[in-house]
Amino acid sequence: MTYKSPDFLIHAGRFTVQWLDHATAGFRRALGLTLLPALPFLPRWQLQQLTRFLSHAEPVMRRILYLMAAELGALPVRERTSPSVPTGAPSPARPAKTPRPLFPQPRFRLTEPEDRPEATRPPPPKRFRTGPRIRRFDVETPVDLSEYPAQPDDLLPSARQVRRLLALEDVFENMSRYVTALRRLIGKAQPILRRALPPAFRRRPLTPQQQQTACDFHAEAARLAFNTS
Repeated sequence: MTYKSPDFLIHAGRFTVQWLDHATAGFRRALGLTLLPALPFLPRWQLQQLTRFLSHAEPVMRRILYLMAAELGALPVRERTSPSVPTGAPSPARPAKTPRPLFPQPRFRLTEPEDRPEATRPPPPKRFRTGPRIRRFDVETPVDLSEYPAQPDDLLPSARQVRRLLALEDVFENMSRYVTALRRLIGKAQPILRRALPPAFRRRPLTPQQQQTACDFHAEAARLAFNTS
């Protein structure tokens, strides 16, 4: 059974890929990741912009790749076979280990985690205060960050979001490799996408046209991924 994406999704996919590629490169330049692809901390306002962009760009790109892989068809799963060594023969020499790069290239995640039921969190422990606390001057008093208001220029850890941005950029440079890997995942018949609509597809700063396009990608990819007929 061959699959062909609708024409409007093909044109929308081409435009979306170009727009995401341009936006990803813009974030890389704005964050100064041209020379050193690592940034452990970012201001709060900049980290919020990056997180909001990734929450929309990653699922959209994942669904576009899925539709591209579905058009080409699933690939058979490669079987790992160990080379047979005759009895008494000397074991082959192990290849020399290549030095690991200081900043390895992150890989874009092709599968989405399954939906898990929300676990009920235990209530916070009760705190009884009967009077002023006894302070010991020889022990450092722990700092409670909740007592300080959040400021836009507060530095927050951002290494995880930066790696996700670099992984998304790697998709545009090696798209055929990701499509091939996704075709093999389809051949394994394992869940790749979530059935539920990503919440970022209904949030700002997406325009109504962008929201509708993202929902169309999800509807078509979910129809193929969860079609049991």
